[in-house]
Amino acid sequence: MADSNFSDVNITTTFLDSLLAHVAIVDGSGIVIDYNEAWQNFDDASTVIKRPDTGVNYFEILQKAIEMGDDYALKFLLGLKKVLNGDTKSFSLTYPLKTDTNSFWFNVTIRPCNDNHSHFLMMHEDITASMHAKYEKKEHEDRFQVKFKQSLDGIFITDAEGNILEANQMACDMLKWNQHELVERSLESVINSQDPNYRSALEQRKKSGTYALELDFIDKQGNIIPTETTSRTYRNPEGKLRAIITFRDISRRKEIERDLIKTEQFAKSALNSIPGIFFVIDRRGNFMRWNENMITTLGYSAEELSRLKASDFVIDDYKEQVPLMIQHCIEEGEISIETKLIGKNEHIKDYSIFAKRFVEDGTVYIAATGIDITDRKKIERENRRHQIMMEQLFDNAPVGITIVDNNNNIQKVNNSFENIFGYTQKESLGQDIDTLLAPKNMQDEANALSIATQKGESLQTETIRINKSGEEVPVLIGSVPVKLEDDIIAIYGMYVDVSTQHNYRERIKQTLQEKEALLAELHHRVKNNLALINSLVELQLFEANSKRLKEELQDIKNRIMAIATTHEVLYQNGSLTRIPFNNFLQEFVNTRFVQHQKDANNVVINSPTQELFLNINQSIPIGLLFNELFTLICNFSDEGERCSIDIRLREYGKKVHLIIEGIQIINCPEEVKNNKSLHNILIDTLVMQLGGTLIWPNPGSEYQKFEFIFTKENSSSPASEYLEVAE
Repeated sequence: MADSNFSDVNITTTFLDSLLAHVAIVDGSGIVIDYNEAWQNFDDASTVIKRPDTGVNYFEILQKAIEMGDDYALKFLLGLKKVLNGDTKSFSLTYPLKTDTNSFWFNVTIRPCNDNHSHFLMMHEDITASMHAKYEKKEHEDRFQVKFKQSLDGIFITDAEGNILEANQMACDMLKWNQHELVERSLESVINSQDPNYRSALEQRKKSGTYALELDFIDKQGNIIPTETTSRTYRNPEGKLRAIITFRDISRRKEIERDLIKTEQFAKSALNSIPGIFFVIDRRGNFMRWNENMITTLGYSAEELSRLKASDFVIDDYKEQVPLMIQHCIEEGEISIETKLIGKNEHIKDYSIFAKRFVEDGTVYIAATGIDITDRKKIERENRRHQIMMEQLFDNAPVGITIVDNNNNIQKVNNSFENIFGYTQKESLGQDIDTLLAPKNMQDEANALSIATQKGESLQTETIRINKSGEEVPVLIGSVPVKLEDDIIAIYGMYVDVSTQHNYRERIKQTLQEKEALLAELHHRVKNNLALINSLVELQLFEANSKRLKEELQDIKNRIMAIATTHEVLYQNGSLTRIPFNNFLQEFVNTRFVQHQKDANNVVINSPTQELFLNINQSIPIGLLFNELFTLICNFSDEGERCSIDIRLREYGKKVHLIIEGIQIINCPEEVKNNKSLHNILIDTLVMQLGGTLIWPNPGSEYQKFEFIFTKENSSSPASEYLEVAE
């Protein structure tokens, strides 16, 4: 202890130094007078509330601590001031104190150390251990309370007789009782107390203080709740025996256990329902388990399978590989193979087997499934055969064939392609098909063809391509997209060299053009000759004295002019096969002899405007038929009365409908129809020649019309069709 400079304090130095507490003597103003060894030896360099030397005013120490924000220093200062001022006999304060290396708790006590209150004893007792114990106990109690309240398990605290003293919320929720109801009950009122396992557990707890078992609890509605229950006994601070009962609802686990049993049964049924075979073998190839299909497919009984090994099921060529495959599966974890299995009846089938390693109780096993792929293998062999046939067809086809990708690059060409264009397989591979073959002036056409095919169109066209020597080759191109699941994966290009056909076609075209010119000249001369004959008949008509003779000559003349008009229209049209019949009618109506008849009989004819093309085989007969009908109308209409005739043409598919109509255009149509005149004979003959039907006017109607319906023949000849295709 430091040298004492006061004589009225009756405290021995030896006594103070023997104390573990930090002790100091201060006077009435707070100045440290003396201290013990514990005070002196305490390392306060980094603390806030320090242990100063003698002569230091302790109020200043506390004031500095207050300025540093220590709330305990303020309480300390106020308490010290009260004791020094005589306001209180003593003052105690528990406060924390930290150094650089440790944390402490001190309990400071200040009281007078003499009767005249001139000096005071300040004792700082280290209570760190007790404070830690206190806080640990508090923390433990808090944790228990948190666990008790928030636990997912139900918790009861019971007394020695089993009465429930406390119940947490989960216990209330699980049993559907509130806390007030539960604490009024005994434990045995909410469990199956007759369970012998529970009775045994109670005996065990008497010996060891704990038990654990599965126990059925009963909720408020009487429902059974299976639980996993544990219990531990302890004594409270008063020494009374208590027990903690913790129980967890395992209803779900029980359901899972039941489901597992069902699952095991289901797995067995599922294995037997697998369409293929299933088996488990050990590392030596012995069969440990199999499904029903293994028995039915391979023909062995369960007893026979138990004595066989995996190698017994494969053909001799594969037997040596079986141990190697098993070892490979064990090392790699799985294996997939295709092999041939032989059944009891020596029947061999192709199988695809997938096997996987698993370990059970430290023993390695292999589980495998097998699918019968005999039919698939047969299809694969057939597909391979077809593939070979297609490859040979591709290579030896008489037309040039190339396969290009979506970028228009050549992937493969056949022999005929090489023959047509002179490029070898090596020279063609990877080349752009259009750049390689299409002339520069036809690149746009070639690109358009490629783009259309890439969009899914199948096209065919005749065009020109360039061979390796730069010569033009007329070809017929076919472009076909190859699709896989709606995606175009390649394009077939087919090239037919039509050089020979092209030359033949040009020669035929030239020959046909010459013949067309000759036929046109022939028709022109026929028309001229008919005009000459018509002139002779007209001269004869001038010399005729008989009216009947004049009429007959006039009819002959009209018929000749009808034929001549057809040849005139044919010659003017320039086509020998497509005669515009509406033009023929217009020409016929405008001929001089028809104009004469119209004027003589006061007839107005309205020509048709509908366009209709007929061949020459139908044009001449129908022209003659129209002439005969027009003659009858003129001969049997009222003289002096104006008559308007409308001519209409209709075409329905291959049917042609010719209508001649007007108001009272012919008198007594029924008598005219039944008359056996040359007109009627020619009309019937022409109708029969055309294979049509003539409908005469209704005698009872003022509005009259002739209707002629016939089937239109092909208006083009084979030669002209060939020329149209060529062009």
